[in-house]
Amino acid sequence: MRRKLLRLRPYVIAAAVGAILVVDLSNQWEVPIAQLPNELHDRYVSELKADAKPAELLRLAEAGNAQAQYIYALRHTKYAPSDLQIRDDIAVAFKWTQKAAERRHPRAMAVLSLYHLRGLGTHKDLAKAMEWANRAAEKGQPMGFRMLGDIAKAEAEAIVPQKDSPDFKARQNERAELLKRSYEQYQLGANAGDRHSLRELAQAYETGQPGLPQNYRLAVDYYTRSAMRRDPISIRTLAERYESGEKTPKDLQQAYAWRLVLIEIEDNPADEAKLRQLEKMMKLEDVQAGQELAIKLIKDLPSEASDALARLNPGR
Repeated sequence: MRRKLLRLRPYVIAAAVGAILVVDLSNQWEVPIAQLPNELHDRYVSELKADAKPAELLRLAEAGNAQAQYIYALRHTKYAPSDLQIRDDIAVAFKWTQKAAERRHPRAMAVLSLYHLRGLGTHKDLAKAMEWANRAAEKGQPMGFRMLGDIAKAEAEAIVPQKDSPDFKARQNERAELLKRSYEQYQLGANAGDRHSLRELAQAYETGQPGLPQNYRLAVDYYTRSAMRRDPISIRTLAERYESGEKTPKDLQQAYAWRLVLIEIEDNPADEAKLRQLEKMMKLEDVQAGQELAIKLIKDLPSEASDALARLNPGR
């Protein structure tokens, strides 16, 4: 009898370890154990494509597929690739983003936080924005950290202490603490590659904020990192800074290159005019050097399609 038990021991141990892993996975994904097979399929087996037909996406979304729900929502916003957009309808986008978030889709959680913070497709609700941002951040979602930063920053900016008020200093300290907390979250988002967080840090170093002393060099570094993730605001800022010499050494080659990059991604006639004006101030060899630099920068940028499609990645 004892020998039989000894022979069974490896199987008993394996079964116990397997049970522990199943329970742990269930807790980590916040999914009942009975639903784990479906969750595993949706995450690792399903070959759902971003360019699936709207009817197929809707069928899967209605069946409870979180990725289909999120893609269907995104394709009802202006952030979808132009050839994949179904239509721009914030009410539909909110509805299916919420459903995807409720099924633990990390990116959807972060986007839902944004909708609640800005009142897009729903009324503004700071508490719900915070709840969904925390849930996204707990899953390591970059936009979740960005949203926690945005929320703390919004709370800080809502505090406008009056100098003659008896609690002036306390309110000032409260505002500073909220700002410090927001930039801590932006740093986490920046570390994960979120371009909005990178730009927020650039602006913070440019002006000097609690915990982030004024540092123009670091500001340019963060603007550049954000620009290389196709952030038009950062690209425009770099073009203007290098042209004017404001808060960074004047460099017309860099200014020319970044203005060309901006034209490439936004195609704004006003930028074309500014480029021609800048060209008149430059030597031919400097113009050519700027053009070569722009070619390299544009080559290293994510394409418009890949940038938009990247939003379909739950972990982005």
